[in-house]
Amino acid sequence: MLSAERRSRWLLAGEAEVPQALSSLLARAPSRMVRADAVTDSPQPLPRRGFLVVSDQALRNPRTCEELVRRSLSGVRVIRRRDYYERVLRRVYLEDLDETWFLFDRPLRRRRMYETAKALIDFIAGALGSLLAVLLLPVVWLLGKLEGGGPVFYRQERVGRYGRPLTIWKFRTMRVDAERDGPVWASPDDDRVTRVGRVLRATHLDELPQFFNVLRGEMSLVGPRPERPVFVRLLNRAIPFFDRRHLVRPGITGWAVVRFGYSDSVRDKWIIHEYDLYYLKHRSLSLDFEIVVRTILSMALGRGQ
Repeated sequence: MLSAERRSRWLLAGEAEVPQALSSLLARAPSRMVRADAVTDSPQPLPRRGFLVVSDQALRNPRTCEELVRRSLSGVRVIRRRDYYERVLRRVYLEDLDETWFLFDRPLRRRRMYETAKALIDFIAGALGSLLAVLLLPVVWLLGKLEGGGPVFYRQERVGRYGRPLTIWKFRTMRVDAERDGPVWASPDDDRVTRVGRVLRATHLDELPQFFNVLRGEMSLVGPRPERPVFVRLLNRAIPFFDRRHLVRPGITGWAVVRFGYSDSVRDKWIIHEYDLYYLKHRSLSLDFEIVVRTILSMALGRGQ
């Protein structure tokens, strides 16, 4: 369906939006662009069929809206820019977001059947994952000793549901003195990571001890990845509505993890938050299943950080 849409997409943008519209909207932008004044002050017509993406600025003109209604009734599919962005990229257009999105799109509405099924799945996954972590523990401990010793586990405080602190456990993947100069985000080629740690990270096996957190009800199998308090304070100031992610339990894996990966900058966190908000709005058993399948494929192909 999207392939047919791409062949007939148009973008209706305001005057000030035209220069950057094709680059800022999304990579796969509509194939043709029309200025909003084309509706009222120019002979340039709007499409009589196809898929018309409309910016909020263009909608401020009543005459433009009147013409859009006529086009819509004649068969043109009219969609707002942020809805188009969300539909194609499967993440929320954060720059267009305001409180009305949480009011009318209702991303956090209760889904009782889904939440009941998710709780059961989390319990089963927590039990099986914890068992696997216990079975893998002697191997990780032995490999760690051969590489130089140090504790097998790494504990870290994160921010959980409703902003409550929680302590997550991971198999240690970095040197013991990795944060002697203070906390920093891990990077893809981080020289603090040990050789054993690189294997654990590539296969995501370092995350296995977090199944204990799932079993205790502090985390879920799928959800936004929990952040450290020091970074949450920073990101709350830099990214709109960042604290809303804490209204659900954090996950071992998540939509942002499988679509974007890990990050080491505020700009990356902005994109990750777009994916996390998309998950909050569209969370379902089918989306959770897709995330789990993508995670398993990433583990099998060694695509972790």
